[in-house]
Amino acid sequence: MAKLNWNPWIGLTEVKTEEERLLRRTRLKPDQPGGLRNAAYFWTPVADVLESPEAFVICVELPGVDHESVVVEMKSKTLWIYGERRQQKPCEGEGVFHAVERSYGPFARRFSLPKGVDLGAVSAVFRNGLLEVTIPKERREARRRRIPIF
Repeated sequence: MAKLNWNPWIGLTEVKTEEERLLRRTRLKPDQPGGLRNAAYFWTPVADVLESPEAFVICVELPGVDHESVVVEMKSKTLWIYGERRQQKPCEGEGVFHAVERSYGPFARRFSLPKGVDLGAVSAVFRNGLLEVTIPKERREARRRRIPIF
């Protein structure tokens, strides 16, 4: 028979870590990214991140979200996108939902930015349920340059 190395306290560290994470979230202001609001959970919108020679472009799908309900913030080297999608009544009359697959309530998304981006030139456009955030790269002088001789 094999020896069982079982410790009844082994799962306590995971419980403690989760407890600390939840306590940190409750200390945040309700509208602050990661703070708890009047919802049970946050949903995470999907995003595409494109890097070109000139910039990083982040496209976030936010169908059904009002322009006024979206906040884009830069905090040091982190881009925060958060807001809320309110549930709309789909049709008149009464009935019973058989499925609710779309996410409603507060959402949050965070992107850590690399070195060499121009944080002062970030721009955002919200059109047709798609938020496009452009983060230009810093222009660097050419390392090699020919000097004219007069």
